[in-house]
This record gives sequence, C-alpha cells and structure tokens, in this order.
Amino acid sequence: MLEKVEKPKTLKETALEQLRLAIMTGQLVPGERLVERTICEKLGVSRTVVRECIRHLESEHLVTVSNVGPLVTVLESDEIRQIYHLRAMLECEAVRHCAEQVTDEIVQRLQNDLTEIRAELQAGEVAEAMEQARLFYQYLFFTAGMTVAWELTDRLNGRIGRLRFMTLSTQERVIKGPNNLQQIIDNIAKGDSEAAVKACQNHINEACQLGLQLNN
Repeated sequence: MLEKVEKPKTLKETALEQLRLAIMTGQLVPGERLVERTICEKLGVSRTVVRECIRHLESEHLVTVSNVGPLVTVLESDEIRQIYHLRAMLECEAVRHCAEQVTDEIVQRLQNDLTEIRAELQAGEVAEAMEQARLFYQYLFFTAGMTVAWELTDRLNGRIGRLRFMTLSTQERVIKGPNNLQQIIDNIAKGDSEAAVKACQNHINEACQLGLQLNN
C-alpha cells in the first residue's frame, strides 16, 4: 500500500524547533541574550535563518527584543497565572465533552498516550514526555470537537512547555502528574463529566502552584 509521504522539514523549521526546545528546557535561560553569531555557529545555519527564527519565537512570546538585542523572555507570576487559567478553561471544557461522548476507542487512545508519558518520564526523557503530553491534549481537544480551542492552546504551547518542563523535572510531578491524568481518564471512561472536570481542574491547579514556586 502506498502511504502519504511526509513533507521534509526546512532548515528554518529544524532550527526553530531546536531553539524553541532549548528555551523550553532551560538550556537558554530566562533573560539570556541570544547572540546571532553564536547560534549560527552552533546550528550551522545562516544569520538570515536565525533572525527568522527569533522573529517567530518573539511572536510566541518566548523571546523579547530589547535595546540590547533579543533575550529569552522572563515569565512573570501574573503571566503564569493567566496561562494556567486559560488552560483550565479550555482543557476542562474538552474533558467535559469527551466524557459526554465517551467510547472505548477514546479511552484506549488516551490510556495509550498516558502509558507513553509515564515511560518517558521514568526514563528521564522529559522533553519526549512533553511532546507525548502535547499529543495527548491534541487528541483530547480534537475528540471534543474543539479545534479552534486547540489552535489557541497550541499558540500557548511554547510558554506552557517551559512551565511543564520545570514541573515535570521534579520527582513529585513525575509521579503525581501522570496519576492526575489517570484520574481524568478514569472519570471520562465512566462518562462522569463533572468528576472528570474536577480532576482536570485539580491537575492544573497543582501544576500552577508548583510552576509559580519554581519560577521564583
């Protein structure tokens, strides 16, 4: 059988992914200046590509352009609270819709994604666990029929990723995060939308408090 050929990534897309990941995982720390020449040498790309990447990351609010040049954006406490508040509004609604139209297929897919998240975290592969978590939520939103809400969430994913990496790098969250997701799935499986939403809200509240604590 013929299968759809994946579109190869451009040099800019590859460089952008690496820069974004470096910011999200703290290899480039908040407030650090992004020196074009250094980035060019490390990535092996032209200054034009690096400048395009920086402009893109500025649109994602991961980079701030100042009078001394581009800097890795520093997240303020109020911004963190707003991000988690938006997450709660959108994710809880997606969870509600999934619980109201639950099928065995939906539960199995969510469970499989969670198994992958646990495995990556236990192996210490936090970046891979984050990508699996993004796929988990993408499926959740698409299953709920909330594609526009996912577009909004996806725009926040750079900043969400920074916070998620910080929290998932703690031993407490490595265990508690997946356990919270399991509670959400269990309640979705029972078709109990209210309990699923409550579990989702609790999961995000805990992540928010830890994110604020680690960001100080």
